[in-house]
Amino acid sequence: MHRELFYSFQAYFFDLDGCVYFGDALAPGATEVIDALKQSGKRVIFVTNNSRSSAKSIAEKLRTMGLETPSADVVTATDCVGTYLSERYGRLSIRAAGSDELCAALSAAGHIVVSGNEEAAVDAAVIGLDIAFDYRKLEMLGAAVGAGARLIAANADLSHPGLDGGKVPETGALAAAVEAITGLRAEYVGKPEPHLFAYGLERCGARPEECVMIGDNYNTDIVGGRGAGMRTIWLDGRTAAERSRTADEYRAADWIVEDLAELRRIMEGLDV
Repeated sequence: MHRELFYSFQAYFFDLDGCVYFGDALAPGATEVIDALKQSGKRVIFVTNNSRSSAKSIAEKLRTMGLETPSADVVTATDCVGTYLSERYGRLSIRAAGSDELCAALSAAGHIVVSGNEEAAVDAAVIGLDIAFDYRKLEMLGAAVGAGARLIAANADLSHPGLDGGKVPETGALAAAVEAITGLRAEYVGKPEPHLFAYGLERCGARPEECVMIGDNYNTDIVGGRGAGMRTIWLDGRTAAERSRTADEYRAADWIVEDLAELRRIMEGLDV
């Protein structure tokens, strides 16, 4: 990939965790890459499978890191699950396992969210990242699905990278437990499904072929971006020499770079 090709797109979609930041630390090169794109008049959209925090919260986090970002430019699974359900099924009664912000987003989209241990028949069981997930929640979600509720999960990620390089359990791991006891597969909203990409395209007013998706997770960011009709840049964490041996295994990626620091060097026209 060369500098002119990289700058040829109208909108740039970035993943967040493991791409733009790691926990509370910005990735090397993130500020320079994103600021340079904005200064060139390009639209930058952040698309994340985060199902715990709202776009407003994430935009504030980015601002504290030095990246001025309006919440309208952040597309989260947290906010979009409720919108997706309204568009597809109308107003629902929901038993949710997830953060207060997920439940608030579901309510804001017009749904009725059943709280705590309240016994009630519901139309859907919705699962987001829930750090207080326990046996009782698993039991109640399973019972709801067994009684006919739709099983919806914000995203299919089993884990995301932690600050120490370890794996932090994610929504997909919780959904897998409910799938196991009900024998049903959840309906997933986040990447690699097309919905978050579609919402991002609506916000920036660009066609898919005018956009590039940049992320570290091949199975969500790259496969999902390609499925949405975008070009893709995979940040796979390996040097050029290391990745040359397995390039054919990752055909959904149009370009592969090590990280945003390497992408910054490409933008500056430096040899990489």
